[in-house]
Amino acid sequence: MRSFLMMFSCITLLQAQAQDSLWIYLNELNNQGAHRKLIKEYQLAREESGILHKGEYLILYAGAFQNLNLADSAFYYYNEALKDFEHRNLAEEVAETNLIISDLLESQNNLESDHYSYFEKFWEYATSVGSPYLMGKGQNYLGRKTYLDSNPEIPLEHFRSAYVHFNSIDSIRLAIVNLMNMGAVHSNRIQDNDSARYYYFHALDLLHSKKRMPEYSNQYHDLLNNIGNSYRRSENLNEALRYYKMAETLQVKQYGNITKKILFGNMDLTYYYLGDFENAYNYLYKYDSIKDVINLAQQNSTISDIQEKYDNEKLRADNLEIEKRRLANRNWLIAASLALFLGAGIAILLQKNTIKKRQLAEQEVLLKHQRVENLLKEQELLSIDAMIEGQEKERQKVAGELHDDLGSLMATIKLHFDNAKVGTQDPALKNAQRLLEEAYQKIRGMAHSKNSGVMSDQGLLPAIKKMAMSISESNTLQVTVEDFGLGERMENSLELSIFRMVQELVANVIKHAEATKVNIQLTQHEDNLNIIVEDNGKGFDRSKLDKEKSGMGLTNIEKRVEHLEGNFTVDSVLGKGTSILIDIPV
Repeated sequence: MRSFLMMFSCITLLQAQAQDSLWIYLNELNNQGAHRKLIKEYQLAREESGILHKGEYLILYAGAFQNLNLADSAFYYYNEALKDFEHRNLAEEVAETNLIISDLLESQNNLESDHYSYFEKFWEYATSVGSPYLMGKGQNYLGRKTYLDSNPEIPLEHFRSAYVHFNSIDSIRLAIVNLMNMGAVHSNRIQDNDSARYYYFHALDLLHSKKRMPEYSNQYHDLLNNIGNSYRRSENLNEALRYYKMAETLQVKQYGNITKKILFGNMDLTYYYLGDFENAYNYLYKYDSIKDVINLAQQNSTISDIQEKYDNEKLRADNLEIEKRRLANRNWLIAASLALFLGAGIAILLQKNTIKKRQLAEQEVLLKHQRVENLLKEQELLSIDAMIEGQEKERQKVAGELHDDLGSLMATIKLHFDNAKVGTQDPALKNAQRLLEEAYQKIRGMAHSKNSGVMSDQGLLPAIKKMAMSISESNTLQVTVEDFGLGERMENSLELSIFRMVQELVANVIKHAEATKVNIQLTQHEDNLNIIVEDNGKGFDRSKLDKEKSGMGLTNIEKRVEHLEGNFTVDSVLGKGTSILIDIPV
């Protein structure tokens, strides 16, 4: 009866306090080491009072089993508590219980358990109410779940967020947990043990400042163990052992076997690295002894059986509810299905019609754009043709005037001057005759140069070679011409277009490149003519050219090549010269 009264008083306290008070009370039980006693008293209370399922009591009962490392029993009673909370529509208790179950399953390293589905239910509720306590616990869970992510900043961000939430509600225990988590990321993932110890010692200072070491013995133990790990990873093995030994002296209130198992494994490894094989063996023995007690494999098997049982029960309940609704709404569903079928058919037809109209409209717009673009392109090419044709006519006109009019006039003057009755030894006369001959030859050269586009008698290659020879005679620019595979002559207008493009490119070299050498290569392969004009000049940045002041210009040459269905490529490097490649089908 005494046990019942004690248990009843505990139940009354739990019912009267909020969820944080419940966990404070559980921590008090942990400090007393009363987990086995709690289980016995709960069983007596059930027998003497007839109490069956009350979620608050079941949470306490399941926690006692979990502290004794009996995860399968804890899982069973947590699920019983969850059912009770769901039945009583206690949304916050349902959410927290889902998180407890998710943590329990994840701690078992059971890959077959669906622990994340429990967390998703918790997280949906936590984000909807915005509680700092719940949000902090959720962010802490996400940090642990993403701990092994390829980017360590992802778990760090979750742990930082959790720390901010817990600080806002002055939750010392949970704030310390997240400082340790951030230290673990720096130590294990980033391998920055100095930064890891910064977080560990910050948590240690927080415990010291609050004077809560006895109350938070688990956190104190884990901190010392983690500090030891950071020193071991930094190869400071003696310092690591100092912190491990401090942790070994503590009485752990919760999850004692699991906690000590981790510590003994670390101490075994450290002694091994120090070459102290006797102590390494002793701690390995302690580690194996605790591992056998925990028996995770058996517990996971039992958890899977319990999970299957609850899944089957839920499935049967869902099936009964579905059958009930099916019978109640059968006629309505039939009518609604018919209406939906007809509506869907009409909607599909309307949708298809709309899509077809839209596609036709889009095609029409596209065709209009293409017609406009083609028209603009044709007009541009016509203007280029007209410009070239005008230039050619102007060249012929100027050449004719130079040759026929001014050339004849100069020849007549020269004839009269030669027949003049003056002394042939007069120096002034000799100079005048020499200058008159030079002027006459220059006029003839200009006439031939301006008329060099007329190639009906000589063809493309001879005209280009003649142009190269004429330019090279100045001794300021050496122009060479190489030809490969040029066969029969091409159509005269095509030869003229090609010659003018080459002539313009060479003129650009003379005017702008400051080059000493130009090489012109003409290669004909089957139905394709390849032209390369290379110079050793200063090169240029084509994007900075003034297209309005460049005569025929590279852009106009490129458009002319495009009109001939060819390809035009410019390769220029400042200080290293320019290469221009033209490919034209012939």
